[in-house]
Amino acid sequence: MTVRRKLFAATLGLSVLAFPLTSLAQGEGPSATIRQGKLQGANVEGVEEFWGIPYAAPPVGDLRWKPPAAAPGWSGVRDATKAAASCQPTQKGDYTEDCLFANVTRPAGAKSGQKLPVLVWIHGGGFTIGSAVGAFGAQTDGIQFARDGVITISVSYRLGRAGWFAHPALCKEGPCGNYGLMDQIAALKWVKANAASFGGDPNNVTIAGESAGGISVLELMLAPDARGLFQKAIGESSFGRLEPTSMADAQAAGIKAASAAGVLGLDATAAEALRKLPLSAMPYTGPFTSRAGPILDGRYVQGGIAEGFAAGKQAKTPLLIGGNSNEASLFRPQAAALDAIAADQKAAAMAAFDPKGEGDKLQIVNDMATRQYITEPDRAISRAQSKAGQPVYTYYFSYVSPGQKARAPYGAGHTAEIKYAFAGPKQTFAPEDLALAKAVHAYWASFVKTGSPDAAGGPAWPRFAPNETYMEFGAAGPVAHDHFLKAELDWQEAAVKAGASASPTAPK
Repeated sequence: MTVRRKLFAATLGLSVLAFPLTSLAQGEGPSATIRQGKLQGANVEGVEEFWGIPYAAPPVGDLRWKPPAAAPGWSGVRDATKAAASCQPTQKGDYTEDCLFANVTRPAGAKSGQKLPVLVWIHGGGFTIGSAVGAFGAQTDGIQFARDGVITISVSYRLGRAGWFAHPALCKEGPCGNYGLMDQIAALKWVKANAASFGGDPNNVTIAGESAGGISVLELMLAPDARGLFQKAIGESSFGRLEPTSMADAQAAGIKAASAAGVLGLDATAAEALRKLPLSAMPYTGPFTSRAGPILDGRYVQGGIAEGFAAGKQAKTPLLIGGNSNEASLFRPQAAALDAIAADQKAAAMAAFDPKGEGDKLQIVNDMATRQYITEPDRAISRAQSKAGQPVYTYYFSYVSPGQKARAPYGAGHTAEIKYAFAGPKQTFAPEDLALAKAVHAYWASFVKTGSPDAAGGPAWPRFAPNETYMEFGAAGPVAHDHFLKAELDWQEAAVKAGASASPTAPK
Protein backbone atom coordinates (compact mmCIF):
# COMPACT_ATOMS: atom_id res chain seq x y z
CA MET A 1 0.00 0.00 0.00
CA THR A 2 1.39 3.37 -0.98
CA VAL A 3 1.47 6.00 1.74
CA ARG A 4 1.23 9.51 0.41
CA ARG A 5 3.54 12.13 1.79
CA LYS A 6 1.86 15.21 3.23
CA LEU A 7 3.61 18.31 4.45
CA PHE A 8 2.79 19.03 8.06
CA ALA A 9 3.58 22.17 9.98
CA ALA A 10 3.79 20.73 13.49
CA THR A 11 7.22 19.89 14.88
CA LEU A 12 8.25 17.07 17.20
CA GLY A 13 9.91 17.86 20.53
CA LEU A 14 12.28 15.72 22.57
CA SER A 15 9.53 14.80 25.01
CA VAL A 16 7.44 13.32 22.19
CA LEU A 17 10.35 11.35 20.78
CA ALA A 18 10.85 9.63 24.13
CA PHE A 19 7.63 7.64 23.62
CA PRO A 20 7.03 4.74 21.23
CA LEU A 21 5.86 5.76 17.78
CA THR A 22 3.74 2.75 16.84
CA SER A 23 0.71 4.22 15.08
CA LEU A 24 1.64 2.64 11.73
CA ALA A 25 0.44 -0.79 10.79
CA GLN A 26 3.43 -3.10 10.63
CA GLY A 27 4.46 -4.04 7.08
CA GLU A 28 2.62 -1.10 5.51
CA GLY A 29 5.77 0.27 3.88
CA PRO A 30 9.52 -0.25 3.65
CA SER A 31 11.45 -0.31 6.90
CA ALA A 32 14.95 0.48 8.08
CA THR A 33 16.69 0.38 11.44
CA ILE A 34 19.19 3.14 12.12
CA ARG A 35 21.13 3.92 15.27
CA GLN A 36 18.28 6.01 16.69
CA GLY A 37 15.58 3.40 16.16
CA LYS A 38 13.26 1.81 13.62
CA LEU A 39 11.71 3.66 10.68
CA GLN A 40 8.79 2.91 8.42
CA GLY A 41 8.70 4.70 5.08
CA ALA A 42 6.58 4.79 1.95
CA ASN A 43 6.58 3.25 -1.52
CA VAL A 44 6.54 6.13 -4.01
CA GLU A 45 6.83 5.92 -7.80
CA GLY A 46 8.47 2.51 -7.63
CA VAL A 47 11.12 3.49 -5.06
CA GLU A 48 11.26 3.76 -1.27
CA GLU A 49 11.27 6.98 0.72
CA PHE A 50 11.89 7.85 4.37
CA TRP A 51 11.10 11.45 5.33
CA GLY A 52 11.56 13.65 8.38
CA ILE A 53 14.37 11.77 10.11
CA PRO A 54 16.09 13.93 12.77
CA TYR A 55 19.84 14.01 12.30
CA ALA A 56 20.45 16.35 15.26
CA ALA A 57 18.62 17.55 18.35
CA PRO A 58 16.15 20.40 17.79
CA PRO A 59 18.26 23.60 18.04
CA VAL A 60 15.70 25.40 20.21
CA GLY A 61 15.68 26.98 23.63
CA ASP A 62 19.14 26.73 25.18
CA LEU A 63 20.40 24.97 22.01
CA ARG A 64 19.62 27.93 19.76
CA TRP A 65 22.87 29.33 18.33
CA LYS A 66 24.92 26.39 19.50
CA PRO A 67 26.61 23.63 17.51
CA PRO A 68 24.13 20.84 16.73
CA ALA A 69 23.73 18.25 19.48
CA ALA A 70 23.23 14.52 19.00
CA ALA A 71 19.91 13.47 17.53
CA PRO A 72 17.38 11.87 19.88
CA GLY A 73 16.39 8.23 19.65
CA TRP A 74 12.98 6.60 19.99
CA SER A 75 11.34 3.33 20.85
CA GLY A 76 8.83 1.59 18.64
CA VAL A 77 8.57 2.49 14.95
CA ARG A 78 8.87 6.08 13.77
CA ASP A 79 6.55 7.20 10.97
CA ALA A 80 8.85 8.38 8.17
CA THR A 81 6.14 8.85 5.55
CA LYS A 82 5.65 12.59 5.98
CA ALA A 83 7.86 15.61 5.41
CA ALA A 84 8.93 17.29 8.62
CA ALA A 85 9.14 21.02 9.24
CA SER A 86 11.15 23.24 6.90
CA CYS A 87 13.76 25.74 8.12
CA GLN A 88 12.20 28.40 5.88
CA PRO A 89 10.69 31.50 7.53
CA THR A 90 6.98 31.65 8.14
CA GLN A 91 4.82 34.40 6.69
CA LYS A 92 5.30 36.29 9.95
CA GLY A 93 9.08 36.23 9.56
CA ASP A 94 9.85 33.60 12.18
CA TYR A 95 11.91 30.53 11.41
CA THR A 96 10.75 27.05 12.38
CA GLU A 97 13.84 26.16 14.34
CA ASP A 98 13.04 22.51 15.03
CA CYS A 99 13.89 21.60 11.45
CA LEU A 100 17.08 19.53 11.32
CA PHE A 101 15.83 16.57 9.33
CA ALA A 102 17.03 14.28 6.55
CA ASN A 103 14.99 12.61 3.81
CA VAL A 104 16.10 9.37 2.15
CA THR A 105 15.09 8.03 -1.27
CA ARG A 106 16.45 4.60 -2.16
CA PRO A 107 15.93 1.88 -4.78
CA ALA A 108 13.06 -0.51 -4.19
CA GLY A 109 14.18 -3.51 -2.19
CA ALA A 110 17.45 -1.96 -1.03
CA LYS A 111 18.83 -3.71 2.01
CA SER A 112 21.40 -2.98 4.67
CA GLY A 113 24.92 -3.70 3.53
CA GLN A 114 24.39 -3.32 -0.24
CA LYS A 115 26.91 -0.48 -0.50
CA LEU A 116 24.94 1.61 -2.99
CA PRO A 117 26.39 5.05 -3.88
CA VAL A 118 24.99 7.93 -1.83
CA LEU A 119 24.15 11.45 -3.01
CA VAL A 120 23.67 14.11 -0.29
CA TRP A 121 21.75 17.12 -1.62
CA ILE A 122 22.12 20.57 0.02
CA HIS A 123 19.44 23.00 -1.12
CA GLY A 124 19.96 26.60 -2.17
CA GLY A 125 18.12 29.80 -1.29
CA GLY A 126 20.69 32.40 -0.32
CA PHE A 127 21.13 30.84 3.15
CA THR A 128 17.83 32.55 3.99
CA ILE A 129 15.09 30.58 2.22
CA GLY A 130 14.84 27.24 0.44
CA SER A 131 13.94 23.79 1.66
CA ALA A 132 14.59 20.08 1.34
CA VAL A 133 10.83 19.47 1.55
CA GLY A 134 7.62 20.84 0.08
CA ALA A 135 7.72 22.22 -3.45
CA PHE A 136 11.52 22.32 -3.39
CA GLY A 137 11.81 18.75 -2.14
CA ALA A 138 9.45 17.48 -4.82
CA GLN A 139 11.94 18.74 -7.40
CA THR A 140 14.95 17.07 -5.77
CA ASP A 141 13.69 13.97 -4.00
CA GLY A 142 15.90 11.64 -6.02
CA ILE A 143 13.33 9.25 -7.47
CA GLN A 144 15.17 8.88 -10.78
CA PHE A 145 18.50 8.53 -9.00
CA ALA A 146 16.98 5.71 -6.95
CA ARG A 147 15.77 4.01 -10.13
CA ASP A 148 19.38 4.20 -11.29
CA GLY A 149 20.74 2.57 -8.14
CA VAL A 150 21.66 5.69 -6.13
CA ILE A 151 20.48 6.61 -2.64
CA THR A 152 19.64 10.32 -2.33
CA ILE A 153 19.62 12.05 1.05
CA SER A 154 18.39 15.64 1.20
CA VAL A 155 19.11 17.63 4.35
CA SER A 156 17.83 20.81 5.91
CA TYR A 157 19.99 23.30 7.82
CA ARG A 158 19.43 26.44 9.85
CA LEU A 159 18.72 29.52 7.75
CA GLY A 160 18.80 33.27 8.19
CA ARG A 161 19.32 34.57 11.72
CA ALA A 162 19.04 31.03 13.11
CA GLY A 163 21.87 29.70 10.97
CA TRP A 164 24.25 32.56 10.21
CA PHE A 165 24.50 34.98 13.10
CA ALA A 166 27.29 36.23 15.31
CA HIS A 167 27.17 38.26 18.53
CA PRO A 168 29.90 38.69 21.16
CA ALA A 169 27.72 37.15 23.87
CA LEU A 170 27.28 34.00 21.79
CA CYS A 171 30.85 33.79 20.58
CA LYS A 172 32.11 33.76 24.17
CA GLU A 173 30.41 30.38 24.56
CA GLY A 174 32.32 28.61 21.78
CA PRO A 175 32.10 28.17 17.99
CA CYS A 176 29.70 30.75 16.61
CA GLY A 177 28.35 32.28 13.44
CA ASN A 178 28.22 29.40 10.94
CA TYR A 179 25.53 27.29 12.58
CA GLY A 180 24.09 26.29 9.21
CA LEU A 181 27.46 24.92 8.10
CA MET A 182 27.82 23.12 11.43
CA ASP A 183 24.42 21.53 10.72
CA GLN A 184 25.58 20.33 7.31
CA ILE A 185 28.64 18.71 8.87
CA ALA A 186 26.46 17.08 11.51
CA ALA A 187 24.22 15.78 8.72
CA LEU A 188 27.23 14.28 6.92
CA LYS A 189 28.32 12.59 10.15
CA TRP A 190 24.81 11.19 10.46
CA VAL A 191 25.04 9.92 6.87
CA LYS A 192 28.40 8.32 7.64
CA ALA A 193 26.89 6.54 10.64
CA ASN A 194 23.59 5.47 9.06
CA ALA A 195 24.00 5.17 5.28
CA ALA A 196 24.68 1.44 5.49
CA SER A 197 21.37 0.88 7.26
CA PHE A 198 19.57 2.11 4.13
CA GLY A 199 21.79 0.04 1.83
CA GLY A 200 24.27 2.81 1.13
CA ASP A 201 28.06 2.86 1.11
CA PRO A 202 29.35 5.35 3.73
CA ASN A 203 32.62 5.43 1.80
CA ASN A 204 31.02 6.40 -1.52
CA VAL A 205 29.27 9.66 -0.66
CA THR A 206 28.88 12.58 -3.07
CA ILE A 207 27.88 15.98 -1.69
CA ALA A 208 25.97 18.20 -4.11
CA GLY A 209 24.17 21.51 -4.01
CA GLU A 210 23.10 24.53 -5.99
CA SER A 211 23.60 28.26 -5.30
CA ALA A 212 23.84 28.51 -1.48
CA GLY A 213 24.01 24.73 -1.58
CA GLY A 214 26.84 24.94 -4.12
CA ILE A 215 28.67 27.45 -1.96
CA SER A 216 28.18 25.05 0.93
CA VAL A 217 29.75 22.24 -1.09
CA LEU A 218 32.89 24.30 -1.68
CA GLU A 219 32.97 25.42 1.96
CA LEU A 220 32.66 21.79 3.07
CA MET A 221 35.55 20.88 0.81
CA LEU A 222 37.61 23.48 2.70
CA ALA A 223 36.33 22.77 6.22
CA PRO A 224 38.69 20.56 8.26
CA ASP A 225 35.74 19.27 10.30
CA ALA A 226 34.16 17.81 7.14
CA ARG A 227 37.26 15.95 5.99
CA GLY A 228 36.64 12.28 5.25
CA LEU A 229 32.84 12.59 5.31
CA PHE A 230 32.48 12.51 1.49
CA GLN A 231 34.42 11.23 -1.50
CA LYS A 232 33.11 13.33 -4.41
CA ALA A 233 31.53 16.75 -4.85
CA ILE A 234 29.12 18.50 -7.24
CA GLY A 235 28.85 22.29 -7.17
CA GLU A 236 26.11 23.93 -9.23
CA SER A 237 26.20 27.75 -9.48
CA SER A 238 28.67 27.82 -6.59
CA PHE A 239 29.97 31.42 -6.55
CA GLY A 240 33.56 30.22 -6.25
CA ARG A 241 35.05 33.64 -5.52
CA LEU A 242 32.77 34.28 -2.57
CA GLU A 243 34.49 36.04 0.31
CA PRO A 244 33.10 35.37 3.80
CA THR A 245 31.92 38.14 6.08
CA SER A 246 34.59 39.05 8.60
CA MET A 247 33.82 38.10 12.18
CA ALA A 248 34.13 41.75 13.20
CA ASP A 249 31.51 42.80 10.65
CA ALA A 250 29.26 39.87 11.51
CA GLN A 251 29.38 40.68 15.22
CA ALA A 252 28.76 44.36 14.54
CA ALA A 253 25.68 43.41 12.51
CA GLY A 254 24.61 41.07 15.31
CA ILE A 255 24.94 43.81 17.91
CA LYS A 256 22.93 46.18 15.74
CA ALA A 257 20.12 43.67 15.22
CA ALA A 258 20.06 42.72 18.90
CA SER A 259 20.05 46.35 20.02
CA ALA A 260 17.14 47.13 17.72
CA ALA A 261 15.28 44.28 19.41
CA GLY A 262 16.07 45.66 22.88
CA VAL A 263 19.01 43.42 23.83
CA LEU A 264 21.88 45.76 24.67
CA GLY A 265 24.43 43.75 26.66
CA LEU A 266 27.39 41.64 25.54
CA ASP A 267 27.51 39.07 28.34
CA ALA A 268 25.79 35.83 29.29
CA THR A 269 22.65 37.73 30.25
CA ALA A 270 22.47 39.07 26.70
CA ALA A 271 22.87 35.56 25.29
CA GLU A 272 19.99 34.37 27.45
CA ALA A 273 17.84 37.31 26.32
CA LEU A 274 18.66 36.69 22.66
CA ARG A 275 17.56 33.08 22.94
CA LYS A 276 14.18 34.19 24.26
CA LEU A 277 13.52 36.50 21.32
CA PRO A 278 11.38 35.47 18.38
CA LEU A 279 13.65 35.72 15.34
CA SER A 280 11.09 38.03 13.74
CA ALA A 281 12.23 40.63 16.31
CA MET A 282 15.46 40.93 14.30
CA PRO A 283 14.28 41.46 10.71
CA TYR A 284 16.74 41.88 7.85
CA THR A 285 17.51 45.03 5.95
CA GLY A 286 19.44 45.33 2.71
CA PRO A 287 19.55 43.09 -0.38
CA PHE A 288 18.56 39.45 -0.17
CA THR A 289 21.93 38.28 -1.49
CA SER A 290 23.86 39.71 1.47
CA ARG A 291 21.58 38.83 4.36
CA ALA A 292 23.17 35.58 5.49
CA GLY A 293 26.08 33.34 4.64
CA PRO A 294 29.55 32.14 5.64
CA ILE A 295 31.39 34.05 8.36
CA LEU A 296 35.16 34.04 8.80
CA ASP A 297 35.32 32.20 12.13
CA GLY A 298 38.77 30.64 11.71
CA ARG A 299 37.56 27.08 12.15
CA TYR A 300 34.69 26.19 9.85
CA VAL A 301 35.44 29.05 7.46
CA GLN A 302 39.09 30.04 7.26
CA GLY A 303 39.14 32.34 4.22
CA GLY A 304 37.78 32.99 0.74
CA ILE A 305 36.81 29.98 -1.36
CA ALA A 306 39.03 30.63 -4.39
CA GLU A 307 41.98 31.53 -2.17
CA GLY A 308 41.57 28.34 -0.17
CA PHE A 309 41.49 26.21 -3.30
CA ALA A 310 44.49 28.02 -4.79
CA ALA A 311 46.42 27.27 -1.59
CA GLY A 312 45.52 23.58 -1.81
CA LYS A 313 43.49 23.53 1.41
CA GLN A 314 40.50 21.74 -0.11
CA ALA A 315 39.55 18.07 0.06
CA LYS A 316 41.28 16.16 -2.71
CA THR A 317 38.22 14.60 -4.34
CA PRO A 318 36.77 14.36 -7.85
CA LEU A 319 34.71 17.46 -8.63
CA LEU A 320 31.89 18.23 -11.05
CA ILE A 321 31.24 21.97 -11.19
CA GLY A 322 29.51 24.49 -13.41
CA GLY A 323 26.80 27.04 -13.95
CA ASN A 324 24.23 28.38 -16.37
CA SER A 325 24.40 30.80 -19.27
CA ASN A 326 22.38 33.53 -17.56
CA GLU A 327 23.15 33.35 -13.86
CA ALA A 328 22.64 37.12 -13.95
CA SER A 329 18.90 36.38 -13.83
CA LEU A 330 19.40 36.29 -10.07
CA PHE A 331 20.52 39.93 -10.09
CA ARG A 332 18.87 41.41 -13.19
CA PRO A 333 21.62 43.86 -14.13
CA GLN A 334 20.64 46.95 -16.07
CA ALA A 335 22.02 48.12 -19.41
CA ALA A 336 23.25 51.30 -17.74
CA ALA A 337 25.82 49.23 -15.84
CA LEU A 338 27.78 48.91 -19.07
CA ASP A 339 28.33 52.66 -19.15
CA ALA A 340 29.87 52.51 -15.66
CA ILE A 341 32.88 50.56 -16.88
CA ALA A 342 36.03 52.68 -16.74
CA ALA A 343 36.98 54.14 -20.09
CA ASP A 344 40.41 52.48 -20.09
CA GLN A 345 38.73 49.06 -19.75
CA LYS A 346 35.80 49.62 -22.10
CA ALA A 347 37.54 48.72 -25.35
CA ALA A 348 38.90 45.45 -24.01
CA ALA A 349 35.51 44.61 -22.54
CA MET A 350 33.73 45.15 -25.83
CA ALA A 351 36.35 43.16 -27.71
CA ALA A 352 35.74 40.24 -25.36
CA PHE A 353 31.97 40.40 -24.93
CA ASP A 354 30.79 41.98 -28.19
CA PRO A 355 33.40 41.14 -30.85
CA LYS A 356 30.85 41.50 -33.67
CA GLY A 357 29.73 44.93 -32.49
CA GLU A 358 26.08 43.94 -32.18
CA GLY A 359 25.54 46.41 -29.35
CA ASP A 360 22.96 44.47 -27.35
CA LYS A 361 23.69 46.08 -23.99
CA LEU A 362 21.38 43.88 -21.95
CA GLN A 363 22.91 40.72 -23.38
CA ILE A 364 26.39 42.07 -22.69
CA VAL A 365 25.72 42.99 -19.05
CA ASN A 366 23.99 39.68 -18.42
CA ASP A 367 26.98 37.84 -19.87
CA MET A 368 29.40 39.97 -17.84
CA ALA A 369 27.59 39.35 -14.56
CA THR A 370 27.33 35.63 -15.29
CA ARG A 371 31.06 35.40 -15.98
CA GLN A 372 31.84 37.44 -12.87
CA TYR A 373 29.80 35.42 -10.41
CA ILE A 374 29.92 31.90 -11.85
CA THR A 375 31.69 31.03 -15.10
CA GLU A 376 35.12 32.52 -14.35
CA PRO A 377 35.13 31.38 -10.70
CA ASP A 378 34.29 27.89 -11.98
CA ARG A 379 37.42 28.05 -14.11
CA ALA A 380 39.52 29.17 -11.14
CA ILE A 381 38.21 26.36 -8.94
CA SER A 382 38.62 23.83 -11.75
CA ARG A 383 42.23 24.91 -12.28
CA ALA A 384 43.02 24.58 -8.58
CA GLN A 385 41.42 21.17 -8.17
CA SER A 386 43.09 19.90 -11.36
CA LYS A 387 46.43 21.19 -10.09
CA ALA A 388 45.81 19.19 -6.93
CA GLY A 389 45.76 16.07 -9.11
CA GLN A 390 42.01 15.48 -9.03
CA PRO A 391 39.65 14.78 -11.95
CA VAL A 392 37.46 17.81 -12.61
CA TYR A 393 34.46 17.98 -14.95
CA THR A 394 33.22 21.49 -15.69
CA TYR A 395 29.88 22.26 -17.34
CA TYR A 396 27.98 25.19 -18.83
CA PHE A 397 24.20 24.79 -19.05
CA SER A 398 22.79 27.00 -21.80
CA TYR A 399 19.66 25.11 -22.83
CA VAL A 400 16.40 27.03 -22.95
CA SER A 401 13.32 25.07 -23.93
CA PRO A 402 11.86 26.45 -27.18
CA GLY A 403 8.63 27.24 -25.38
CA GLN A 404 10.47 29.31 -22.72
CA LYS A 405 12.68 31.48 -24.92
CA ALA A 406 10.42 34.53 -24.64
CA ARG A 407 10.77 34.34 -20.85
CA ALA A 408 14.53 33.71 -20.92
CA PRO A 409 15.91 35.84 -23.75
CA TYR A 410 19.44 36.03 -22.31
CA GLY A 411 20.01 32.34 -21.62
CA ALA A 412 19.35 29.64 -19.04
CA GLY A 413 18.61 31.29 -15.73
CA HIS A 414 19.77 30.56 -12.20
CA THR A 415 18.44 27.13 -11.04
CA ALA A 416 17.45 26.06 -14.58
CA GLU A 417 19.70 22.98 -14.56
CA ILE A 418 18.34 21.42 -11.36
CA LYS A 419 15.36 19.65 -12.84
CA TYR A 420 17.52 18.30 -15.67
CA ALA A 421 20.02 16.88 -13.19
CA PHE A 422 17.28 15.12 -11.18
CA ALA A 423 14.96 14.42 -14.15
CA GLY A 424 12.42 12.53 -12.06
CA PRO A 425 8.75 11.80 -12.65
CA LYS A 426 7.72 14.89 -10.67
CA GLN A 427 9.57 17.15 -13.11
CA THR A 428 7.80 18.73 -16.06
CA PHE A 429 9.47 18.55 -19.47
CA ALA A 430 8.26 19.40 -22.94
CA PRO A 431 8.76 16.48 -25.36
CA GLU A 432 11.63 18.31 -27.04
CA ASP A 433 13.44 18.65 -23.70
CA LEU A 434 13.48 14.98 -22.75
CA ALA A 435 16.62 13.93 -24.61
CA LEU A 436 18.74 16.54 -22.87
CA ALA A 437 17.15 15.81 -19.49
CA LYS A 438 18.04 12.14 -19.83
CA ALA A 439 21.58 13.03 -20.88
CA VAL A 440 22.25 15.49 -18.04
CA HIS A 441 20.84 13.13 -15.43
CA ALA A 442 22.84 10.20 -16.80
CA TYR A 443 26.10 12.17 -16.51
CA TRP A 444 25.28 13.20 -12.93
CA ALA A 445 24.32 9.66 -11.93
CA SER A 446 27.50 8.27 -13.49
CA PHE A 447 29.64 10.76 -11.58
CA VAL A 448 27.90 9.90 -8.30
CA LYS A 449 28.52 6.22 -8.88
CA THR A 450 32.06 6.27 -10.22
CA GLY A 451 33.61 9.74 -9.96
CA SER A 452 33.46 10.07 -13.76
CA PRO A 453 30.46 11.14 -15.87
CA ASP A 454 31.60 9.07 -18.84
CA ALA A 455 29.86 5.86 -17.82
CA ALA A 456 26.65 7.62 -18.90
CA GLY A 457 27.16 6.43 -22.46
CA GLY A 458 26.76 9.81 -24.16
CA PRO A 459 29.38 11.96 -25.87
CA ALA A 460 32.70 11.83 -24.01
CA TRP A 461 33.03 14.46 -21.29
CA PRO A 462 36.75 15.29 -21.09
CA ARG A 463 38.32 16.38 -17.86
CA PHE A 464 38.81 20.10 -17.43
CA ALA A 465 42.61 19.75 -17.64
CA PRO A 466 44.70 20.12 -19.69
CA ASN A 467 42.59 22.03 -22.25
CA GLU A 468 40.29 23.87 -19.83
CA THR A 469 37.32 22.02 -21.28
CA TYR A 470 33.72 22.81 -20.46
CA MET A 471 30.86 20.50 -21.42
CA GLU A 472 28.05 22.68 -22.75
CA PHE A 473 24.51 21.42 -22.37
CA GLY A 474 22.67 23.43 -25.01
CA ALA A 475 20.35 23.19 -27.98
CA ALA A 476 22.85 20.93 -29.79
CA GLY A 477 22.96 18.53 -26.84
CA PRO A 478 26.15 17.84 -24.86
CA VAL A 479 29.14 19.41 -26.65
CA ALA A 480 32.66 19.71 -25.21
CA HIS A 481 34.58 22.97 -25.81
CA ASP A 482 38.29 23.46 -25.15
CA HIS A 483 39.37 26.86 -23.76
CA PHE A 484 35.71 27.78 -23.44
CA LEU A 485 34.80 31.50 -23.62
CA LYS A 486 38.49 32.26 -23.18
CA ALA A 487 38.39 35.96 -24.08
CA GLU A 488 35.51 36.71 -21.73
CA LEU A 489 36.93 34.71 -18.86
CA ASP A 490 40.41 36.15 -19.30
CA TRP A 491 38.96 39.67 -19.18
CA GLN A 492 37.08 38.86 -15.98
CA GLU A 493 40.13 37.22 -14.43
CA ALA A 494 42.19 40.33 -15.21
CA ALA A 495 39.56 42.44 -13.47
CA VAL A 496 39.83 40.22 -10.39
CA LYS A 497 43.61 40.47 -10.37
CA ALA A 498 43.37 44.25 -10.69
CA GLY A 499 41.58 44.25 -7.37
CA ALA A 500 38.17 45.36 -8.51
CA SER A 501 35.74 43.92 -11.03
CA ALA A 502 34.42 46.12 -13.81
CA SER A 503 31.58 43.69 -14.35
CA PRO A 504 28.04 44.64 -13.36
CA THR A 505 27.44 43.90 -9.70
CA ALA A 506 24.46 42.80 -7.67
CA PRO A 507 21.96 45.56 -6.83
CA LYS A 508 22.92 47.60 -3.79
